[in-house]
Amino acid sequence: MPFYGWDDMKRRNLVKTTDSEGSLILGEFTTVTRQVQGPGKATRPHIHGCEQMIQIVEGEGWFRVGDEEKTVHAGEMVHIPEGTLHEQRNAGAGRFVYLSFKNRSEDWPPPEALDS
Repeated sequence: MPFYGWDDMKRRNLVKTTDSEGSLILGEFTTVTRQVQGPGKATRPHIHGCEQMIQIVEGEGWFRVGDEEKTVHAGEMVHIPEGTLHEQRNAGAGRFVYLSFKNRSEDWPPPEALDS
């Protein structure tokens, strides 16, 4: 299927390290998730065997990538190199929405993300 509507897709917790709910699109080599996090929700420190790019869509989030940290807003991007410890949390009063782009790897997507 070449066309998707995020609002039409089922949203659920995709990975054990996060309190967010998301929808996942699987390509042959690349994946995209749309994550929605409520106020005070977080993604605990973790690493991936793949590079990750995050596009902030709505709200305000705090990220730590390696030794660097920053609060980001809609329109900004976060780059997480392969094997880099990172974490984030919703830093605002409303919901925090972001798109996460990753290539497929040995640890992504995890089996729980593929469960329907």
